[in-house]
Amino acid sequence: MSKKAVIYTRVSTDEQKENGFSLQDQEARLRRYCQREDIEVVAHYQDDHSAKNFKRPAFQEMLTNLKENRVSANLFLCIRMDRFSRNLQESLKMIQVLTKLGLEFKVVEGGNFDLETPENLIPFILNMLLPQVENERRGLNTKRGMRQAQREGRWTGTAPNGYKWYRENDKSLLIPNEKAKLVGLAFEEFAKGIYTLEEIRRKLVKKGLKCSRSQFSRLIRNPVYIGKIKIERWKDEPEEIVNGLHEPLIKEELFYEVQNILEGRAKKTKVRMSRDEKLPLRGFLQCKICGGNMTGSASRSRTGTRHYYYHCQKGCKERFRADEANNQFFNYIKSFKIQDEVLSLYYHIIEDVFNQDDAERISEMRSLKSKIKKLEEMQNNVEDKYFEGQIDTETYCNAKKRYAARINKLVVKNTELENHESNFIRYMNYGFSLLKDLDEYYLKANVEVKQKLISSIFPEKLIYEDKKYRTSQINEALSLLTSNINNLGGAKNKKAIGYDGLLHKASPRGVEPLLQE
Repeated sequence: MSKKAVIYTRVSTDEQKENGFSLQDQEARLRRYCQREDIEVVAHYQDDHSAKNFKRPAFQEMLTNLKENRVSANLFLCIRMDRFSRNLQESLKMIQVLTKLGLEFKVVEGGNFDLETPENLIPFILNMLLPQVENERRGLNTKRGMRQAQREGRWTGTAPNGYKWYRENDKSLLIPNEKAKLVGLAFEEFAKGIYTLEEIRRKLVKKGLKCSRSQFSRLIRNPVYIGKIKIERWKDEPEEIVNGLHEPLIKEELFYEVQNILEGRAKKTKVRMSRDEKLPLRGFLQCKICGGNMTGSASRSRTGTRHYYYHCQKGCKERFRADEANNQFFNYIKSFKIQDEVLSLYYHIIEDVFNQDDAERISEMRSLKSKIKKLEEMQNNVEDKYFEGQIDTETYCNAKKRYAARINKLVVKNTELENHESNFIRYMNYGFSLLKDLDEYYLKANVEVKQKLISSIFPEKLIYEDKKYRTSQINEALSLLTSNINNLGGAKNKKAIGYDGLLHKASPRGVEPLLQE
């Protein structure tokens, strides 16, 4: 029977395409072999893919053509075993497939054994195994090389969001790019506790940051942005976080503040997901008829105009136009007026309290720094014991993680105390400016900040009736600072009867500078 062969050539993108590996050279050598052996070449297939498996376009095309009898052959030829596969199990399975299709499997250089002789199976399998061993050794060396580079502070792989690669003196450096400010903004916005991760991501995507949900979740947890590199645990080597050679984009205190929120160690502001610029009061209104919660939505008139309404969620007939209710609410906010002398007196009282507490703050900062130093010494001691072989890997990893968490917690607390003095001036100036011109702040704010203002002022639901608003509670600070609240019950500090006035006690939430955009 005459021999009819399909010849197969392959290189991978990370392999040398010269010195015996190029597709052209492989094909030429295979054709010369077929000419010497009087073998007819009926088809040639070539791939530029990895040999880890057989999910290669040309190889799959070959199998399809053979199964559908578009190509008739009785011999499969490739130049060497590693051109066929670098996986022993996959190789054995594929040889069985080719045999069932009526093809004899053969490599031109090495690995030609008469398999009818049982003893030849051992060298044949060893010959197939060698490419896999070579491939895994190469991968192992690459892995160790990358981990060593990371220990030396070099980032490996694709540049993370906010950075780019820069070549200088034959070295690749990771430097900030034009998106670096957006990455910093992501951490700042999330630390406010006003927005969810997805809301922040969508805002930044509109500003030019390309990032999917999963990518953004990894971004916000990546210590690369504080100038560090995380080396994952591998075999007997523990997880490490080392100082990188690149420039940080954010401060460590901000990064760990965000991590505390993500891990539930810090209180996060409750976020209302349903937001619409036309419906700032959605989620804050109570139905006057049934007492249920009210929502808001738009309806289209016969002329195609969209009109917005607040309506009861329980299905009763309570319904009113959103624009009218919004305007009345703005007028309601305008009624919160505080005299300048009252604000000035309040400012000086708080300033005196702050000055009295400052000595205690400085003392606590000294104590925290001492504790941080002691924990760092203990952490270094654990590392010394590990490298000297006095403790095992699991004990070392657990101890290092425990010490790192305690140090990070103390660092965040110390930073908060250090920033307290400067923050006091900023918070007070902003807070008193907001109280003085509350209506203007509300008018200019976007819907997220408007809802934050509403929740700060009104701990409980509002009821809209006869073009007026009433509630059972307002913020205690405003109750104390204002003498009359929108005709809801006369002088401050007096309890109300039913819905005709205001209760004196309310949640001390306050209006904070976090409301700024």
